[in-house]
Amino acid sequence: MLSDLMQLDGLRLSEVRLVIGRDFLNVWTAGQLTLSDKLALLYDYDGYRLWQSAIFGPLDPYNYSYPPHSLFLAMSFGALPYPIALLAWTLIGAGFFAWTARAYMPPQLSLWTSILTPAALVNIWAGHYGFVIGGMWLLFFSLLARFPGRAGAIAGLLTLKPHLGMLIAVTLLIRKAWRAIGVAVLVTAGLILASGAIFGWDLWRDWLLETSSLQTRILQDESYKFYFFMMPSAYVALRGLPMEIATSAQIAVAAFALWCVWKSRYVRNEELAFIAASATVLTLPYIFNYDLTVASLGFAVCLFGRWKQLNKAERAALWFGFAAPLLVMVDNLFAPASIAMAMFVQVRCATGRSPVHLSGLTRLLDRSRPWRVMP
Repeated sequence: MLSDLMQLDGLRLSEVRLVIGRDFLNVWTAGQLTLSDKLALLYDYDGYRLWQSAIFGPLDPYNYSYPPHSLFLAMSFGALPYPIALLAWTLIGAGFFAWTARAYMPPQLSLWTSILTPAALVNIWAGHYGFVIGGMWLLFFSLLARFPGRAGAIAGLLTLKPHLGMLIAVTLLIRKAWRAIGVAVLVTAGLILASGAIFGWDLWRDWLLETSSLQTRILQDESYKFYFFMMPSAYVALRGLPMEIATSAQIAVAAFALWCVWKSRYVRNEELAFIAASATVLTLPYIFNYDLTVASLGFAVCLFGRWKQLNKAERAALWFGFAAPLLVMVDNLFAPASIAMAMFVQVRCATGRSPVHLSGLTRLLDRSRPWRVMP
């Protein structure tokens, strides 16, 4: 953040050829293109960049990779001048995330912690969706037991970044939350139909073809790019090795994450919210550190909420998981390894299997019991 302020020239970051707020420019651009009836440029890689450069001067490549119904959100910010829109995006997003985090925060942690974790700070710096998606994620899990219909509606809205909601769908199936599933399907279908009717169906075709193609090219790019040091996946960490090795490692890490979710399937929703968020990070090869707002907060909640019950190794593992959004920028391999270790501790705590304060006999007896259900 300090580096960005030091190179600020108007709205431009002179050394990296970006603008202040970085990726928020995509939200603002999409809103502007929608309001000015220039949607044909939205998924046109070259036309999109030329439109931005005409306003801000030569920039490094930006692209819009979100589904067409994200335009309903983008228009609200595209209607404002860029600096005001960026400030509103940051403050409203942080406030929303903090509000949804209240139900999860232990007494040992200030509510301010929720928007000051490493992932939250990276998200503020990058101007991304971390607070919006993270806030909806926390809201979904807090509503699921008492208000399944509302939770289903939130699940539908989470299709704003559909790849991040994979374990939301798994949770609904595990919980047999049929009402929530029905509402989620209806909300998703409604968003698709509304966006197709208002913005045109060509956008959906372009998004499906262009976004998947672009993400594949990014993952397979062998050149040095800074954004790789913001991607905490095992595949990216090992991308310099033969593809078979990187792919096998990603599959193994994903299998471990899904196994952890399965072992935690009966824990309280408030616990599963963080475990599923951690698992999402480990499962997806295409994910960035600003997407870890919930996962990073979850490690802090587990660490400080259970501090006296944890041994030194468990505390260290949770600390590293908490810091993973920054550690990945030091070395890619730190992130998946740290998150996997922290998630293991997180799962054992949530399921009552932490070895802390257990005698050898109790441990032996405990191994013969199923993973207990939290009340």
